[in-house]
Amino acid sequence: MDPIPSIKKRVNKDGSVSYKIRVFVEEGPDGQDSRSKTWRAPVGMSEATADKRANKEAILFEESVKTGGVTKQGKMRFAEYAAHWMETSEFEIKTRVVYDHLLTRINRAFGHIQLEKLNAEQITAFMANLKEDGIRARDTFAVSINLGEHRAAANLSMKKLGELAGLSDLTVCRAEHGERILIETAEKLCAALGLEVSDVFTVEQGKGKLSAGTIAKYFALIRTILNSAKKKRILRENVTDFIDPPKNPRPNIKFLDDVAAAKYLAALIEYDDIRAKTALIIDLFTGVRNSELCGLSWHEIDFHASKIHVRFGSLYARGYGIYKKDTKTEKSERSIDITEFVVNVLKDYKAWWEDYRFNYGGEWKGEEARLFIQRDGKPICPTTINKWMNKFNEEHGFDHITPHGLRHTFASLSLANGTDIKTVQARTGHSLASTLLNVYGHAIESKQTVAAQSYEDTLLGVKGEKGEQIASS
Repeated sequence: MDPIPSIKKRVNKDGSVSYKIRVFVEEGPDGQDSRSKTWRAPVGMSEATADKRANKEAILFEESVKTGGVTKQGKMRFAEYAAHWMETSEFEIKTRVVYDHLLTRINRAFGHIQLEKLNAEQITAFMANLKEDGIRARDTFAVSINLGEHRAAANLSMKKLGELAGLSDLTVCRAEHGERILIETAEKLCAALGLEVSDVFTVEQGKGKLSAGTIAKYFALIRTILNSAKKKRILRENVTDFIDPPKNPRPNIKFLDDVAAAKYLAALIEYDDIRAKTALIIDLFTGVRNSELCGLSWHEIDFHASKIHVRFGSLYARGYGIYKKDTKTEKSERSIDITEFVVNVLKDYKAWWEDYRFNYGGEWKGEEARLFIQRDGKPICPTTINKWMNKFNEEHGFDHITPHGLRHTFASLSLANGTDIKTVQARTGHSLASTLLNVYGHAIESKQTVAAQSYEDTLLGVKGEKGEQIASS
């Protein structure tokens, strides 16, 4: 019986469109045997174009089945099983984008190898290759020379150019500001403008090594995929169980001590950019995550009760743009008490925000009334906070520190000043108190001497009924 393909179209929760292609190959004792794959339409592709492309993918897949390119169970190639695992698993959007990116390099290395033939030596060799200097040289990126000028000459807005290229206006904005983008993205922009990539962009080769954290992510993804195959009894064992996982030392996050934090705050109070000033003061006084800060809307600021309610995060993922998600864990959703000083900072910022909104006029896109916004009211990309902070640091001569460094500062100073660990956990939204102990143990240790002296003073200061000191040094 010749293979016959069927195509089932599905619109996913994230708005993307995917096509389940199934080829029935032969009649067996248990009915028809089949092979299947999923093809996901690129973001921005029109529905009609995606339907045509899916038909082509079905033809190619049918041919692959005919020629033996797709096999059963343990003979299934790693790339085929990884694609099936990705399609049938539930992921947060950013996680899916990261996994797609990691699998590109993984599949290039051993995606063609059958699951049952994949061995520890092959994976070990791949992991060793990831550690080599120059590994990034295989990746290429495009950086704008004059994209904004060409867009203006074509009399196109960022939004219109994005529509023509099948991209978000945020991607266009990032490209115009000189951020590195994929070659494929640059090609789409130039096609929409009728120009060659070399007219608008320079092509840069990636340089240097991958970080220990990135290398650890590769290994973890391979292990997870093979564990899935083992649980389904496709594999008898997971070969990564016989490989020592790569070391991933905890990053040394820079943070401020009490003196440096006071100087930092003094400079912020006088800072002219009210957006950056407000965002960084909230960071310093609440320790919220960067995504949580970007997810705040005005209805989550309770001026009367002096509280900030943290309910959502705002994230960016390539191919999806900015999106809203629930907080990281159940304990991440919380209400944080704020001081009168922070309340007043927020009141000043709200007055500026409302004046800006009023003067902007029509075409306002800020339906959710986010605190920190783009020019037209839409949510900012989370990396914008980093840019504001880098600019502030440079202008005032502060060492490099990130928004996460301010979260680290908040937790460290809170613990060092005697706030109990459960209260700090409730304010920062850590799911486990043990995480605080592991990460911020230095702050607790810094109070040891003070605690010891305080205990001694208490005992030596105890007096008897006649007022005499009972013990003396």
